Amino acid sequence: MVLPMALGILAVLTISTIAVVDFSSSNSRAASRGSKENVAFALAEAGINNTIAVLGKPGVNALNKYAFCPASSTAPTLPCWTTSSYEGGTVAWTGTLTVQSSSAYWTLTAVSTVRNPTGGSRPIQRTLTARAPVYPAVSQPLSSPSWNYIYSRAPGTGQAFNGCDMTLTNQVEVSSPLYVNGNLCLDNKARIVAGGLFVRGSMSQSSNQNYVGTSAVRLNDAHIAKGCKYWGQNAHTPCVGGDPASGDKVWAVTLDANAGAIEAPTVTWNDWYLNANPGPYYPCLAPAQGEAPNPSWAWDNPVAAGTASDATKLTYKNNNAGLIDLTPLSSYSCKTFAGELSWNATTHVLTVKGTMFIDGSAKIENGYTNSYVGQAVIYLSGTLLIKNSKLCGKLDAATPTNCTTSGWDPNVNLLTFVANGNGSTGAPDSQVPSGDSVQILSSHAQSAIYATNVIDITTTSLVDGPLDGSTVILGQTSNSSFPPFTIVPSGMPGNATVLAVAGNPELFSG
Repeated sequence: MVLPMALGILAVLTISTIAVVDFSSSNSRAASRGSKENVAFALAEAGINNTIAVLGKPGVNALNKYAFCPASSTAPTLPCWTTSSYEGGTVAWTGTLTVQSSSAYWTLTAVSTVRNPTGGSRPIQRTLTARAPVYPAVSQPLSSPSWNYIYSRAPGTGQAFNGCDMTLTNQVEVSSPLYVNGNLCLDNKARIVAGGLFVRGSMSQSSNQNYVGTSAVRLNDAHIAKGCKYWGQNAHTPCVGGDPASGDKVWAVTLDANAGAIEAPTVTWNDWYLNANPGPYYPCLAPAQGEAPNPSWAWDNPVAAGTASDATKLTYKNNNAGLIDLTPLSSYSCKTFAGELSWNATTHVLTVKGTMFIDGSAKIENGYTNSYVGQAVIYLSGTLLIKNSKLCGKLDAATPTNCTTSGWDPNVNLLTFVANGNGSTGAPDSQVPSGDSVQILSSHAQSAIYATNVIDITTTSLVDGPLDGSTVILGQTSNSSFPPFTIVPSGMPGNATVLAVAGNPELFSG
């Protein structure tokens, strides 16, 4: 009887021991797997943090769908994944951009991989997702003070009275602040009646009908660095104000040689070729029901992915878009999440927002009084022509066919053109004369204009707003004053390139 009892007890003890050992091993495996799962979660969190770091880097446009892709000469397949190795495992991470008419967001994804400590063939993986909203940068405070002037960049030879870098002729009457980097010449009946005058070179008056200010209404200030030469007199430095018998027919409250050092704004062509919205890489969204169709012309046909590899090839100079009529006979609507260029052919109103890039030339030549609402910058690789038409930031309530500066607030309504072309380079740029980037012909425009080459205001045209050209020709023009600028579109030359940004991630899952 003792032997069976002993064997039974031994069997029970053996089973108990095996159960204890198995239980201990199971707990050990569970603890080890739990530890690795924690590692997997931490790695996935690190992957989400990497996506946020990419979107937050300076110079990254949060609306660039290729933000997670390497530079490439061709458009890569999306999404672009990056795998990072850490102690304990790896994590693959990426982001996918969703753009709608009124919102945009990134879906951020991270998938971590950790070796299975239990010896199984399948590794431990953890997937985390989050969503980061995108906020476009539409406007910002003005940075470059040059936009307070009609600005002529040509420095000439730097020698006083050696040629004219800007010439006012015919019956030009300037009542806007004027800044001339080189020598200023007044001819025929040209005169300056208001606004500050800043000349880094010299000023010549070749007619006894030229004057700067009057004895009754003096300019607030005239700063002419290298002297004056009045009709029939010898050149001299400094300029002498007052009666032309003893002076230079210059009347100003302050008259001195301190012209200051206001520099022309820098234009970041490559940045805006890649990031303008709408633009080559950001086409129009499909119009909503009841809206006008997208414009018949294409913005561009970019040759590479949305990276610097395209812009550094200067492909924005290929004039892919041709000649664009901004005010045609039929309406169009081009809207993106961050910008808009829409035209109502019935009311003759342009609706504008943001910074856009047209890889070609543009014109306004419909013969009507057109107006615009909103703030925007239109970059052109080609030239701009405004002919026999008006473009108003503010219509005169009493005479709606006229523009008026009374009540015009450029901090709310301001359309800026930035033109890089030259009329000498053939079609479509040759819509303007050789040497010109911009020509305003028998027209009235209320806008800011920057030109790589000449701005040519001719044939009784009128421009209310700052002009910045290699030189500015005010042929038969009367220039009225314009309100000061404080808030400008984000793509204004001279301002930092401010792009769309991603907000803090939300809606975590996994």
